[in-house]
Amino acid sequence: MANDIAAKTAARDAIGVEIFANLFKAVVDEMAWVVLRSSHTTFVKETQDFGVALVTPEGEMFAYPYGSGATPLMGVAMDSVTQGIAWEEGDVVVTNDPYATRGMVMHLNDIYVFRPVFVDGKLLCLAWTFIHCTDVGGYAPGSIDMQNSEVFQEGLRLRPVKLYRRGELNEEVWNIFADNCRIPSLNWGDMTACVAALAKAETRLRRLAERYGRDDVAQAMYATLDRTEALTRAVLAEIPQGSYTFTEYFEDDYISDVPVRIVVKLTSRGDGTIELDYTGSDPQVRAALNLPTGGMNHHPFLAMSVVNYVVTKSEAIHINAGILRCIDLVLPEASVVNASFPAACGMRFTTAMRAHDLLLGALTRAMPGQVPVAGSGVLVVTYISTSELGGAGRVVVANPVSGGSGASGERDGISGTEMSVAFLRNVPVEVLEAEAPVVVRRFGLAPDSEGPGRFRGGFGVAYELEIKHPSAVVVMRGKDRQRFCAWGAAGGGAGTTSGNIGTRPGARLSSTGPHDIGKRTVYRAELGEVIRLWGGGGGGFGDPFERDPELVAADVAAGLVSPERARDVYGVAITAGALDTTATAALRRRPRNVGRDFDFGPARSEWERVHGLAAERIAAWLPSLPVAVRRYAQATVYRQLHEAGPGPYRADAVAAALAAVGAALGQPEAALQQAAQ
Repeated sequence: MANDIAAKTAARDAIGVEIFANLFKAVVDEMAWVVLRSSHTTFVKETQDFGVALVTPEGEMFAYPYGSGATPLMGVAMDSVTQGIAWEEGDVVVTNDPYATRGMVMHLNDIYVFRPVFVDGKLLCLAWTFIHCTDVGGYAPGSIDMQNSEVFQEGLRLRPVKLYRRGELNEEVWNIFADNCRIPSLNWGDMTACVAALAKAETRLRRLAERYGRDDVAQAMYATLDRTEALTRAVLAEIPQGSYTFTEYFEDDYISDVPVRIVVKLTSRGDGTIELDYTGSDPQVRAALNLPTGGMNHHPFLAMSVVNYVVTKSEAIHINAGILRCIDLVLPEASVVNASFPAACGMRFTTAMRAHDLLLGALTRAMPGQVPVAGSGVLVVTYISTSELGGAGRVVVANPVSGGSGASGERDGISGTEMSVAFLRNVPVEVLEAEAPVVVRRFGLAPDSEGPGRFRGGFGVAYELEIKHPSAVVVMRGKDRQRFCAWGAAGGGAGTTSGNIGTRPGARLSSTGPHDIGKRTVYRAELGEVIRLWGGGGGGFGDPFERDPELVAADVAAGLVSPERARDVYGVAITAGALDTTATAALRRRPRNVGRDFDFGPARSEWERVHGLAAERIAAWLPSLPVAVRRYAQATVYRQLHEAGPGPYRADAVAAALAAVGAALGQPEAALQQAAQ
């Protein structure tokens, strides 16, 4: 009898938590709608790079919308602000400083705005919004250049400060911000949208407290987090117990040809929690790739793939910081995944995208086929700036150009969508052409870009813009995967690389043709120049010769796979536009060598063949050096190896280079002897 009563009580409590969780979700959904419909800049009102949430006084997000805004920020710890301010009714606090907030904010373009919600004179919770502010000053239009070497070049920083005090605007704070950005009126429009959403949240939460009582609402906030944590543990407990290691790369650091290496060891403890140990990842770089996570034990940008896996496997879950409670991080100091002041961090999400694929690799080792393989791993956010023209100028986001996502053991990858940035919407052509001096010549999928497999990767995006103003500046940030492409697994092939070219007006009629723009961020195009950007495809899973021939034929009919690629890669014959089953059967009887592990593509495979042992030895050696010289020391070791001759580099050559560089940097004798071993 007692057991029956306890079970009924537990069920009733669970129903109550679910009711409140949905009420909280309704609040954040309305907040998101206010921001979306009231904002002014293209990147917020069209692309939806914004976020809203409800936050406990301790700094945990307990409610976050599902279908609006930037989902990867869900769960970031906010105690650096929620517990660091003397809150009063009507206050609104604003900040964009990654270092003053200990990794809560991650680059200067993200403007975080908080408002306390008081009920009966006591703090109940806080409402939060963020917008990606298109421009916060700095060297480049849009504030981000991949070659920025320190945060001072990236615009104005505001440590947490009250923009509104007891409901009154602090005009001095706003004027400081407005005077240091290129589009103050548009930014103010976005800011007022945020403030309106915060006020709406305050109204809705006070009504909930009036209806159900303040204490019950407060209890439900924490119960919602606890329920999400319990559901997360149930999902993560299914990951086979053990440790799984994987390595990913940026192909370079934008100032040299030395790749940037990121390593993770995923450990499933068997109790519904996991540890992600990033030890061995490269030191922070003198480029805008650094991710300032503040040494947090839980951070969403370094756990995205695991969070997505949990949400996929638990239909009843409410997304909130309860998921991250189960995912512990180990982050090396002053590294590209845990940068120290004053490292540049403008394109920190490029690093988060690489970490996303990194974790997919570790999960693939643990559970082959149950998660996707690597996606294109690239998001080139493109701006058109006429800000040099003065007050009438603008900085407008043209489009975030991405690639395809990776396949899994169950389905094809998604074309034109990179899963880590799937929340971003495209800018409609009509909107862009009305707001910027451009004509969109093409926006579609790139044929033959997919990673082949039994389940193929998604196709990348191809985007062409014609520049229609002589003073327009094109900013293209986030370029990568122009050499190292998305990897496939279990016999599936790697995807294709990304790139960008420009065709000047006279080149179309001459022998010069298009020119490679390379990895420049800020590009001054000529009047009438056509810029073409494309993202690579996602990796494939499984043997391409096991793919259903009808599916290959459908891709050929859609113009996405050429008949030649269908024949050579998939073993599918297309004759007179139709599937030739007899010829296909003959093609598929050809003897082949099909790898069953990972296909990293030719460029990365060659890099690892030549430098693999050296990379491991250098990574183990770098922590023995002072933080300030680690990246320099790493580059110097590689240079000495290259000057000594072509690789692969053997252990004795690597040891000699480590010892020579260590001695030049004044490393102690004991450390030199250890490096030489």
